[in-house]
Amino acid sequence: MLKKVMILLLSLILLDPSFNSLWQRLEDFVGMPQPGQQLVQLPTQSEVKKASEPQLALKWSMPTLPGGKASATEIAEVERKVVELINQDRAAAGLSAVVWDETAAKAARTHVQEEADIGYISHWGLDGMKPQERYTLVGGRDAVDENESVSLWLEGGFKGISKDNLYTLVAEHQKAMVNEKPPDDGHRKNILDPHHTGVGIAIAIGKNGIAMAQEFTNHDALLNPPPTKAAPGGKVRLSGQIQKGYRVTGIYAIWEEAPKPLSREELLKTHSYSDPPFSNLHFWAKPRASGYYIPTSSGNVFAKNLTVDAQGKFTLEIPLASRVGLDYINLEIAPDANAEDRFYAGQFVVRLE
Repeated sequence: MLKKVMILLLSLILLDPSFNSLWQRLEDFVGMPQPGQQLVQLPTQSEVKKASEPQLALKWSMPTLPGGKASATEIAEVERKVVELINQDRAAAGLSAVVWDETAAKAARTHVQEEADIGYISHWGLDGMKPQERYTLVGGRDAVDENESVSLWLEGGFKGISKDNLYTLVAEHQKAMVNEKPPDDGHRKNILDPHHTGVGIAIAIGKNGIAMAQEFTNHDALLNPPPTKAAPGGKVRLSGQIQKGYRVTGIYAIWEEAPKPLSREELLKTHSYSDPPFSNLHFWAKPRASGYYIPTSSGNVFAKNLTVDAQGKFTLEIPLASRVGLDYINLEIAPDANAEDRFYAGQFVVRLE
């Protein structure tokens, strides 16, 4: 009798592109700013809830493919072929190709091996860590967005799979993701995001099945990241150079609680992930900042001035949150030709302890 395998898919569901990544609209105002001050409007709570609502994982069963045991070299070859599949889908949508990003792949390898061995699917790990911090800890300097798919053998004791059948399986995963229909199309949006320039693929085979992560990155700046650990209430320095044709639209520091260990059962109940809530914003800098502020539950956060020279270079000292936890340092940019097309070019997670 054939064993059964369950394929699960998870995707990053952030705010809709119209809010990506800062989601302020300078033309929309609420309240009455004081003279000489300009209020930057955030999405309403209903807009945020609708746009970031978790998407249920897709599930279906299929017979186990014939056995075999793909070697590490063969798994690496399949990972590269997944990039080719992604670029075929991007080309069909009129988008530029993404290139292999080894740092992004490295960020996911331990995580997908844990999923395949333990038998779960989640953007979180047993340590409670999310993709943003995993990417920071391996030296990532860009923004990263994650898609995941896992094939779990329901009876356990999975022995392996041949290279050809592994490719067949992950190709089906890719096809399912890119063919999603709105509003449950988070994977597709990630694959077809025009801002992505790179992707790292990590595939793992374990005793409970096969796990794959697609880590998309935006590489439009050369950045010198802050340290990965610091004391609460301290300061860190962020410097870098934006590529020609782009402008800095903001640098933000947003606090989040430190991750806590999660059980397998808890991980199986998770769905999409997001950045920290913007209500936790505690620092904001932008060029020509005078008079701009963002209202949060803790009070108004006034923009500090950021100087960017003609070559796109900048250096900024950022005060950290005063509480133990995580501080997300986010660099937002936009094309010179379209200042409203804002997106993250860099995101770094600093653990405060």
